[in-house]
Amino acid sequence: MEEIFERVERVVLFRIPVFGYTFELSNAVFVSLIVSIVLIIASFLLTRKLKADNPGKVQIVVEWLVQIVSNLCTTSAGHHGKAFIPYIGTLLVYLGLANIVSLFNFIPGVHLFPPTKDINVTAALALVSIIVVLYAGFRYKGVKGWAKSLIDPMPIVAPFKLMEYATKPLSLCLRLFGNIIAGFIIMELVYSLRIPVISALPSAYFEIFDGLLQAFIFTYLTIVYIGEAVETN
Repeated sequence: MEEIFERVERVVLFRIPVFGYTFELSNAVFVSLIVSIVLIIASFLLTRKLKADNPGKVQIVVEWLVQIVSNLCTTSAGHHGKAFIPYIGTLLVYLGLANIVSLFNFIPGVHLFPPTKDINVTAALALVSIIVVLYAGFRYKGVKGWAKSLIDPMPIVAPFKLMEYATKPLSLCLRLFGNIIAGFIIMELVYSLRIPVISALPSAYFEIFDGLLQAFIFTYLTIVYIGEAVETN
C-alpha cells in the first residue's frame, strides 16, 4: 500500500532556476508534454494530405470525429458553438489520450501515469475552461449584456450566479481528478496481485472506458457551460 500511494504523489523530476525563481517539472507536466507533442505530430500527419475528392479511410475517420465535435458544440451552444470547435476538440483528444496513457506501459522501459491524477493538472484545465466560458459570455453578450444576465430574472439571484463561476470549475476539477485517481489506485491494487487474467477486465474498464468517459464528461460540461453563457432570451 505504501508503494502504491507513493506513485500517487506528485514527483518533481527537474528544478530549473530562472531569474531567481525555481520552476519545477513534475511527472504530470512531463507526461502532459509528451501527450501534447504526440497530438501535434499526429495532427500534422493526419492533415497534410487532405483530399476533397476520393478521401482515404484515415481522412474519413478524422472528418467523422470532427463532425461529432461539431455536432456536440452546435447542439449545446447553438450557432455560436462553431467558434469553440477547436478548443472543445483539442480538449477532448488531449483528455482522451492523457487518461489512457498508462496503456502504453506494456512497452519495455516505459512507465507512464495519467497526468490527470494530479489535481494541479485538472485544476488548470478547469480554470482554462471557465475562462473560455467567461470569454464566450463577454463576446456574444457584451460586458453590459453579461452583467444584465446576472440579475435575470431578479437581482437577488446575482450572488448565486456569480458563485457558479467558482463552483463550476471546482466541480470540473474534482470530478475528473476523483475518478482518475480512484481508478488509478484500484488498478495499482489489482496489478499488485500479478494475475494477468484478473487484471484484464478492470484494466479495460478503468484505463479505457472510464478514462474516455471522463474525458467526454469534462468536455461536454464545458460546452454546456459555454452554451449557458451565450444563451440569449
